[in-house]
This record gives sequence, structure tokens and C-alpha cells, in this order.
Amino acid sequence: MDDQGRIDPSTEAALAAPQAPEPAAPPAARQPMYAAVAPAPASSPGRSSTGWKWFVGVMLVLILATLACCGVSFAAIGASSGLGGSVAAGDSIAVIHIDGVIAGTGSALDGVITPENILYQLDQALADDGVKAILLRIDSPGGTVAASQEIAMEIARAAEEKPVIASVGDVGASGAYMVASQCDEIVALPTSAIGSIGVITEIPNVAGLLDKLGVEFTVLTAGEFKDAGSPFRSLTPTETALVQQGVDNAYEEFIDIVAEGRGLSKDKVREMATGWAWSAREAKKMGLVDTLGTYNDAVDSAAKAGGIDGEPGIVSYEGSSYSDLLYSLLGIRDSLDRLGALAPDIGSSGSVALPK
Repeated sequence: MDDQGRIDPSTEAALAAPQAPEPAAPPAARQPMYAAVAPAPASSPGRSSTGWKWFVGVMLVLILATLACCGVSFAAIGASSGLGGSVAAGDSIAVIHIDGVIAGTGSALDGVITPENILYQLDQALADDGVKAILLRIDSPGGTVAASQEIAMEIARAAEEKPVIASVGDVGASGAYMVASQCDEIVALPTSAIGSIGVITEIPNVAGLLDKLGVEFTVLTAGEFKDAGSPFRSLTPTETALVQQGVDNAYEEFIDIVAEGRGLSKDKVREMATGWAWSAREAKKMGLVDTLGTYNDAVDSAAKAGGIDGEPGIVSYEGSSYSDLLYSLLGIRDSLDRLGALAPDIGSSGSVALPK
């Protein structure tokens, strides 16, 4: 370029000539498009342990969230473990619910009433100086003979220390009526189902079906009657007689308990022990029920029997243990029950007698 700002012709020609492209960078020099995120290092034993802690923490959060959604109060969970219950100040009535099938094993979460659960609540009520009376709220079709008898015996003992009143809802039959009969007073709605005094045992027989399927069982026993009641064959006449003897013995026990609890003769109870459940209105005429009334009427009767002036407080000790709750949520209880069913039964034939 000269002094007047004009471009030299040789320079202008050089600028007009096509420019050679710059050499491309070698492949090794190029950067990956997503190079901002470095690859994660290999996991170490410490990180694996931390992962398990996170997993356990998440599971606990899910369980607590489930409890919150279901409206479960931790304060009400604990009859069998002593973890909770409601408390009332002043003279009170302890309310104990029997509202499921009565059996020796199970939990309230399974809809099963066990002797341990009821005995725990009775002990709490008897030890509480503020509790002047006990109210059993019954809504149960009954259950096994032994479990019903155990609860009935403990109710009778409790009634020697404090008044015990029964309030029957929909049904108080079979083993549940055995329990109610030990109370000082039975209050039931006119249409409540009452009674069903009797015993039943059921032994399935699938031998015909197995024959059609071509399934055979080889059974080895030590003891003539060890496999009596097996569902894979019919009972022999001797076995039938033995099972019937056990049913008859349980039946007589049932009659004795009701007769003693209700102050009736055994002959009179035996006449009513047909296995039939009557309405409470009919049962009252038969001497199986004392009063037709509601739950509130039963509360009033319990307050009167306990010498409580004014409005009584209500105390509850019921609930289920934390372990039962977690087992139920995680589905462990059913698995444990199935494992228990597979265990060998050393002491009995497997048949179950039920009050009816």
C-alpha cells in the first residue's frame, strides 16, 4: 500500500488468489462432544456399603409413608408388646374388643383374636386402679375350642376382681358366646346373633380326586392312629369313633362353661346346645342374654356396676405389635405361616375342633 492508501498491484493479486485450507487437527487432538462428564470410578467396598444403607433408608421411608396413608397411629399399636393404648383420667372403663376369629395363633392384623392379646389387656385393666369395670365389645363368630376356653377362663377370673360386662354387636356365637357367658351381664342388640352352642370338626378327603389325577402318597407312620384325619384317605370306623369322642368331650366342656357362667342347669343348656344361633330377643327369653341394648347402654351398665358417678372415662390397651405390622406390610407373615404348615405335626392328627 502506497502513501495515498492504494494497494500495490502485486499485493492485490496475492489477496485475490485462492487460499489453501488450514490443515485439519489430528484426530487425537479433537475433544469429545460430552467430555464435560468424567467417567465414574469403579465402586469400592465402602461405596457398596453406603448403597445398602441408602436402600434400607428408602425402605423405612416407604413403610412409614404406608403407615401414614393407612391412618395407622403408632400410639394405638402395642397390646401384645405394651407399646401403646389410650389413657383416661379418673374412674374409667377398660374396653376390650373381641372382633375376629378366636384362635391360638395369629394377630389382630390377620383378623385373629388370640388369648395372649386378650390376657394382656385384662392384666392391664386389673392392674389399673383407675379402671372400675371392664367392657368386652364382642363381634365374633367364635373359633377354636381351646383358645375360646382359655379366654373364657380368664374372663371368669377377672370378674372376681372387677365387674365385666359384654356388649354384643352383629354376632356373639360359638366360642365368642362361651367367652360372653362368663361376664356379669350380656347386653346385645335385638337382632344380634347369639348362641350357636356346639362343636364341629371337618376333615377333608381328596382321595377320589387324587385317584383321577393318578397321584399316590406313601405314608410311613409309627403309631396306629398317627395319620388319622389325613386328607388323602377316608377315616376308618375306629378313627371316626375317636374323632367323635373328642368332639363330644369338647361339647360337654362347652355346656359346663356356659351353665356355670350363666347360672343355668346343664340339662337346660344342653337343650339349647343345638348349634343354632338365635336373635338376642329370642336368646333373652332363653336366659342367654340379660339386656337388650346398644353399646352405650352397655357402657352405662359397666359404669353402674363399677360404682362410677358421672361420665366414665374409656381406656383401651389394644393394638398389635410392631413386628406383626411390619410382617404384614412386607408379606413375611404369610410366608412364615406356610413354612409352619410344612413342619411335621408330632402331637396330633391335624384335625381341628371348632365350637359351633
